[in-house]
Amino acid sequence: MIVIFILSAQNADESSGTSGSLLSFILKITYPGYKQMNNAEQFIILEAYQHVIRKFAHFFIFGILGALAVNAYKSLRLKNNGHVILLSFVTCVIYAVLDEVHQIFVPGRSCEIMDIVIDSSGAFIFIAITIFIFYLIDAKKSRHMEKP
Repeated sequence: MIVIFILSAQNADESSGTSGSLLSFILKITYPGYKQMNNAEQFIILEAYQHVIRKFAHFFIFGILGALAVNAYKSLRLKNNGHVILLSFVTCVIYAVLDEVHQIFVPGRSCEIMDIVIDSSGAFIFIAITIFIFYLIDAKKSRHMEKP
């Protein structure tokens, strides 16, 4: 949550710089010929992918938050996975809303309902994956304990 808060507290120029730097790094590795392009050509490519990388970042970082929330609620020894899923998801959705409200007060940033949807989707998917991983671990432990 602290990382999300820090990233959301960046003004529009800082935020664009952060995502632009990450995207440039990714493109240097994955986009054929990107390194050989001049700055103007690289800028055109960066602009084309900037929106996608920013939305993916929302999805991914809230996905990580969802997985961490599952671990936090599991550490409370909640046995009912339904409760863990619900608490984890509600925690992430509330924080997504608070994050977008926070951005209203940051220069050049705004509150975007679609970002809340993307954040919540990332959280839900990662929560489901994390719960499934816990299920597999528990199933393996059960099989191991049943063997004589």
